[in-house]
Amino acid sequence: MAMRIPQEQPFVPVITGGDVGTYSLAREFHEAYGAISAVIPTAVNRNLKHSRILEAFPAGPMTTPEPVIATLKEVAALLTDDGAHRRPLLLLANYDHLVRFAVDHRDELEEVGYTIPYPSAQLLDRVALKENFYALCRELGVPYPKTAVYDCAAHTDERAEAFVAEEVAGAGVAYPLVLKAGDGGAWADISFTGRRKVHYVDDAEELTSVLVRASEAGYTGSLIAQEHIPGADSQLRLATYFCDQNGRVRLTAYGEVVVEDHAPGLEGNSPAVLTSRDEAVEKQGAALLRAIGWRGFAMFDIKVDPRDGVAKFFELNPRLGRNHHYLTASGVNPARLYVEEHLHGGLGGPDHQVAKQPALHTTLPLPLVKKHANAEQRRRIAELAEQGRIVNPFLHEADGDLRRILYQRAVQAKAFRTYRQYPPPAGGDLRKSAQLR
Repeated sequence: MAMRIPQEQPFVPVITGGDVGTYSLAREFHEAYGAISAVIPTAVNRNLKHSRILEAFPAGPMTTPEPVIATLKEVAALLTDDGAHRRPLLLLANYDHLVRFAVDHRDELEEVGYTIPYPSAQLLDRVALKENFYALCRELGVPYPKTAVYDCAAHTDERAEAFVAEEVAGAGVAYPLVLKAGDGGAWADISFTGRRKVHYVDDAEELTSVLVRASEAGYTGSLIAQEHIPGADSQLRLATYFCDQNGRVRLTAYGEVVVEDHAPGLEGNSPAVLTSRDEAVEKQGAALLRAIGWRGFAMFDIKVDPRDGVAKFFELNPRLGRNHHYLTASGVNPARLYVEEHLHGGLGGPDHQVAKQPALHTTLPLPLVKKHANAEQRRRIAELAEQGRIVNPFLHEADGDLRRILYQRAVQAKAFRTYRQYPPPAGGDLRKSAQLR
């Protein structure tokens, strides 16, 4: 079978992953440049199948760097005729660990033609450890949940007991609380009975037990005991930025989550996002990025605390988010920023742009979105529907294979059943909170 990506295409986006963010990027590059993307997923899934705007090169399991890097090199050879016809290959990653693989193997990937639009390993390290992020928030006066940090590298049973009895209470962290790893990569490498990605802890006895078991299992990073921020999915916010190679913030975009997925394995996915504005939060995020010296895209997870109305920052993601297509819906296509900055010599145009066109990004049926929206969101959604400002990234006119269209209709119908089976938290069911992801 002939390759779908034409030889005359001047550059090729190469996207690792297979989720909605991957397809959204492929759509954005196609809309902006007519480019066909090379996609490297674990396997060809429903998001990618029968698409005309991408070509898939499955890599198998992508939890370790070796198969990912090997597949990237194989794809580079195919796309450049073993280097005989060099053209830029713009490498984009849709998961944090895939960003890390690209950065850690930057030299060998650049050697075969890739451009890596991500910051240095040192910058990634600085934001990967959550205690570093919260320390910077504290320094800059950016709100974040009350937090106490336990160093597992210095663990003894006595230190754990003292931390629980004194430091947690001293930091004002009340039960039930959230316990998360400061180093997510190291946490994923250890195992003990009852281990979770994020723990919901009811009392001091349970907290002590998790600290002891994690340390005895070999985890030597930090564990962060954090106050639980209550509230519905509609309290969640996404703030996305782009910083140029001189560290200047060139794009700000702000999204208001309507509802999240709560089915097993999909937690943390935000399939319905309203574009919005909050100038105070936008300035806080920009200040954090300038202080770090960030380069490229970054996204903050934020939640508005219903107890005081304050937007509190949870973490920084070193990439575009899974549901970043709300940027494009709001009038700013991120593909253009990647290409202008990294392939065309730097961004022109305004020094700073804001994605401020009202829109709703959703992969869910509109009646389902309205059902889970709050009253103010429902009012805005009704206005956007009248204006034709509702965008589903999968419904792309240029990718109209009948099999994809029929499949997307089936997916939309299935969403009603999924949300009946796994509804968003209601009535104080804190164990389903988005903070526990």
